[in-house]
Amino acid sequence: MKSLIHWTLALLLTGFSSLAFASPPAELNLWKHDPFFYGSCGHCGDFVRLKENKNRADFTDFELYNQTGYYSAVLYGPENSTITLFGEESYATDKGFLIIVKKDDAVVQIENLDEFTPEKWTHVKADKGWSGAYSVYYQPYPRFKKNVQSGKWGKWWTTLPRVPEPVS
Repeated sequence: MKSLIHWTLALLLTGFSSLAFASPPAELNLWKHDPFFYGSCGHCGDFVRLKENKNRADFTDFELYNQTGYYSAVLYGPENSTITLFGEESYATDKGFLIIVKKDDAVVQIENLDEFTPEKWTHVKADKGWSGAYSVYYQPYPRFKKNVQSGKWGKWWTTLPRVPEPVS
């Protein structure tokens, strides 16, 4: 009887400890910055939240969507979490896109969504106290950072020949 209790306790503790060490699901928060609307903070209001594996084909229902300003991104989650932001609804690529791939477990912060070299993978090293490491591929379009309209998780670009694999 004692051995049964010991095995049951061991099994329960093993199960709970694995839950405690599991990586949290990925999540992207898109902040809309507009110093004329929010004041000096520039991003004190609501944000668009995209939870892992919950793609969002249309941001127009976001209450601040029609407001002037631009988006910045904060990406949480484990290494290799991948999300793409599109400048068009329904994940269309004709108005630009930005693929973001996390390279560690640290929070990634991207202040300027269109500062990357166009049509090329850019690797950004971790900046302690600010952002984790990540890689991005940017397909430009005028005013992309102001007009992000949809977001999709995971790798989708195998059918686009101009987008190569990210190289570490």
